[in-house]
Amino acid sequence: MNDKDETVIKTPGLAWRISLSIIMGMGWLVFLILWLAFVAPRFTLYQNLAIIFVSILIVCAVLGAAWASWGIKYGCRCGKEK
Repeated sequence: MNDKDETVIKTPGLAWRISLSIIMGMGWLVFLILWLAFVAPRFTLYQNLAIIFVSILIVCAVLGAAWASWGIKYGCRCGKEK
């Protein structure tokens, strides 16, 4: 492992973002399974697709906001050097 890799690992805020990513991913899968098993039969195919797409957008928005702030703050320091 070189110095650049160690710099990325030691940056503050990385641990909670990784934890958030894992929790959001697993939470979305649980939501999807529960939705399809218990609630989906009450809705049409298009309504179910809309709800699934909206849930994906919400997960992406939360994770994007969390990771974008980290990337803006530490991206230049940990990115490619010229």
